[in-house]
Amino acid sequence: MYIDTHAHFDLCLENRDITEEELLSEMENSSTAFAVQISIDVKGLRWSYDFALKHRDRGILFSLGIHPSSRATEVDLETLASVTEEVMVAGDTGLLFGIGETGLDYYRMHQPVHMQQHSFEYQIGLAKRHGLPVIIHSREAMDDTISILKRLKPEKGIMHCFPGDSAAAAKILDLGMYISFAGNLTYKNAHELHDAARYVPLDRILLETDAPFLTPVPFRGKKNRPHYVSHTYKFLAELRGETLSSIEDAVHRNFLAVCGAK
Repeated sequence: MYIDTHAHFDLCLENRDITEEELLSEMENSSTAFAVQISIDVKGLRWSYDFALKHRDRGILFSLGIHPSSRATEVDLETLASVTEEVMVAGDTGLLFGIGETGLDYYRMHQPVHMQQHSFEYQIGLAKRHGLPVIIHSREAMDDTISILKRLKPEKGIMHCFPGDSAAAAKILDLGMYISFAGNLTYKNAHELHDAARYVPLDRILLETDAPFLTPVPFRGKKNRPHYVSHTYKFLAELRGETLSSIEDAVHRNFLAVCGAK
């Protein structure tokens, strides 16, 4: 059984070259039992919630959050808090995987640093208020990301699409975070990621696609799909010298542990 802990179904469907049913059928046919629809902006909050409600019996969970590259005014953040409260009151917390993705992105710099940092801090506070994990994006901003996490101390979190080596992984693990690897782990020259994936203990690893981005080998060059996560599982097992079943079991346990934060 495979689990994709981070995907963007809305973006996969954006160009209408595949349908919801096709994406979900691909998951089922490949033994991908769960996938998490990750929100990245205000307009996607309601879509993500509705998508999970519609497909809850097919293993779809969702997150609520604003990506560091997305606008995050006070009104936007208040909308995020309002939708989160709505989910909690409705009793749909079993579908809400966490708050995010949020964090810092100094590579693209689509939003000013002060807005990114304020949004990140606000969303950590929201996650803590509701006892939810925080789903973290960090690109070219690891020092500031770690500084904010150390100061605000979220109860539980996931460093999604981990971008560093074993030294960076150690700093994230010291904060009590889980580390999630995406399809770029399978790339031949991703030596630092390989180093980190060997280093991180099995009880702290999650796997994801970040679909439609970061398509794993052997489909690199095509749009990513949630069911392609199986190839990252297989690569990780070979990289670590573990059985595939041991990787599947570990990710499943860790996934349940994160869900248990609710």
